[in-house]
Amino acid sequence: MGAGEFLQRLQPLKAEMEAAFFRVYQPFHVQEETFDALLAMLDEQMHNRSSLHRELDRGRAWFSAAPAGMRLNYSAVPSAVQISMRAKELRELGIGWVQLSEVPFPHTQNSRQLLQTLIDAWHAEGFAVGVDFDVSGTAADDPWARQALKGDPAMQQRYWMIADAKLASLYSPFSKENETGVFYKLEKIHQYVYRNPQTQCWLLDYKNPQVLTAVLERFCSLADLGVDAIELRQLDHMWKECKTQPLYPQVPDLFALFATAGKLVCPSVLVIGHSEAAAHDLQILAQRAPRATAIIDQAAMINGWNSLATRDTKMQRADMIFHALNPSTIAIHPVGCDQGICWNFNVEAAMMRGWNPESHRQFLTDFYTGQALGSFAEGESDPGSGRCYGTLASWAGCGRAMDNHEPYELENSCRRVLLLQGLSLAMSGMPLLSDGDELGALNDVSFRLDPGKEQDRRWLQRPVYIEEKAQQRFSPLSLEYRIFQSLKVMLQVRSDYPNWNWGQEQILDTANDALLVWSRFCENQRLLFLFNFTESPQYCPLTSLFNEGEQARELLTGRRISGSQKTLGLKAYEFLWLIVEGDVDSIQ
Repeated sequence: MGAGEFLQRLQPLKAEMEAAFFRVYQPFHVQEETFDALLAMLDEQMHNRSSLHRELDRGRAWFSAAPAGMRLNYSAVPSAVQISMRAKELRELGIGWVQLSEVPFPHTQNSRQLLQTLIDAWHAEGFAVGVDFDVSGTAADDPWARQALKGDPAMQQRYWMIADAKLASLYSPFSKENETGVFYKLEKIHQYVYRNPQTQCWLLDYKNPQVLTAVLERFCSLADLGVDAIELRQLDHMWKECKTQPLYPQVPDLFALFATAGKLVCPSVLVIGHSEAAAHDLQILAQRAPRATAIIDQAAMINGWNSLATRDTKMQRADMIFHALNPSTIAIHPVGCDQGICWNFNVEAAMMRGWNPESHRQFLTDFYTGQALGSFAEGESDPGSGRCYGTLASWAGCGRAMDNHEPYELENSCRRVLLLQGLSLAMSGMPLLSDGDELGALNDVSFRLDPGKEQDRRWLQRPVYIEEKAQQRFSPLSLEYRIFQSLKVMLQVRSDYPNWNWGQEQILDTANDALLVWSRFCENQRLLFLFNFTESPQYCPLTSLFNEGEQARELLTGRRISGSQKTLGLKAYEFLWLIVEGDVDSIQ
C-alpha cells in the first residue's frame, strides 16, 4: 500500500519534477541515475512518516481554510505557561496558525526534543505550527561544516568554497544590490567559504546535486516533527554566480523541487517560499511550483509601504496583477519582515512613474528612518545592505505621535496601522501578522543591552511580549485596544465569508492615484476594496464601481451605499470592504 501510495502521488508530478531537475543539472552532466536516487530517497522518507502524520496527509489540508497567521520568534516563547497566555490572546484575535522564525535546525536529540515539545504545546492549544528552514546555507557550527573543517572532501564540496584568493575576491554573487557578503578564509583548510552577510551562514553549493538531496532529507526530517508548514528562507541565495541578477533562473526550479518533494512526502505540510524578489520574479516562482504551494508576497508589502510614503498607488496597482495570474498559488501577506525590509520594488514600474530607482530606494530608507521631509516614521537602517528595520506601529508614526503628545497625529497613525492590516487581510490568500502588530508594539531598543544582539538591528522589530501591555487590549482608551479590537473585527468578517479567497481580482481605475481600488467576483458575490493612502479626504466616482441599480454594504460597519450616488468619499487613511448587492447579473 505504501509503495503504491508514493507512485500515485508521483504520477501527476514526475514529468514537471524531472524537467525542473534537469534544467538545473543537465549543464553539469548529471545522469538519470541521480534523479532516480533522489526519488528513492523521497520514497523512503514517506515510508518513514508516522502513521498519524500519514493519516493527516490523506485528509483535507489545514490551510485550505486560509486562516490568518502570526509570526513569532522561536526563542521568544520558551515556556508552556507563556505559550498558554499567548494562545489565549491569539485565539481571541482569530489567529489560526503560528509561524516560528529563527529556528535552529535540530541536529541533536535534545534540540529535536525541545522543538518537538514546542510544536506539541501549540498543537495542544489548537494552532497549526510552521517553522522556517534556511535552504541556502548552514551555521558555521553545523555538523556538515565541522566535518568540512576536519578535511572531509565530500563535505567541503557541499559548500561554496574557493581555494584561490584572487578568484574569491572577484565574486559578488548576491542578488541584492548593496548586499555583497564576503569570502571568509578558513585558515585550517586553506579555503575561502562564502558567508551570508546578514546571517553569517556558510552558503551551500547547489551545483552539486548531492546538496539538493541532503537538504531535502533535512526538509523531510523537519516534517517528521509534525509541523504544519515549512518556510523556505533565503531562496534568493540558493544559486550563486559571478554576475549578479535579481533571481537566477535555477532558483524557481529548485523551489519547485522542494515544493514537489513536500507533495510527495508530506502533502499536509504547507511549503512556503520566502523570496525578496520583485513581483515579476515572484510570478516565475509561483508558476513553476505545484498547486497549493505558498509564497510570501513581499512585493505587495513593499508596495503598501511605498504608497503610504509617496501617497501614490500607481506602482502598487501595476504589481497586483500577480494575484490575478496565479490562482493556484497561495499568497501569504505580511505587513512587515522579521529580517528587515529591502526595497526590491518593481524597477520598471518606478521608472514609468518617473522615479529614479536608486534615488527612490534612498527616499524610502530616509522616510522610514524619520529623516525625509514629511516623514511620520521611526526606524533604523543598515547602510551596508540598505535594509530598514522597525515595527508596524513605529513606522506608521504611533511612537512619534505619543512622544510629542499629538492626539490628531496619533489618530492618523492608528489609521495607517489599520490601513495596512486591512490591506493584508483583504487580499486573497493568507495574512501573516508579526508578533506585537496586534497590540501596536513600538520599536524595542532593549536589544542594545544584550551583548549577543547589540549589533543585530533585526531585534528592533522583535519586541518582547509583556503581559501587562497585552492586558491593555481591554482598556477602551488605549492604543492596544484600538488596534486589537479593530483587527479582531476584520478577522471575524473575513472568516464569515467562506468564498473570501475565490474568484479573479480586477484592478479598477478611479482616475485618482491616491486610491487603491480592486474587485473580486466569485459566483454571486462581488467584493470591492477601497483604500485611501493619504491624510486628506479623497473621492471615488461610483460609476466606475457598480451600476445604478445596485447597492453595496460595508462589511466592517454595516453602512449601505447606493449606486445612485455620484461619488463616494473616503476620509484620511480610510478603507472600505464592500459587498455588492442587487442585480449581480448585470456586472461586467
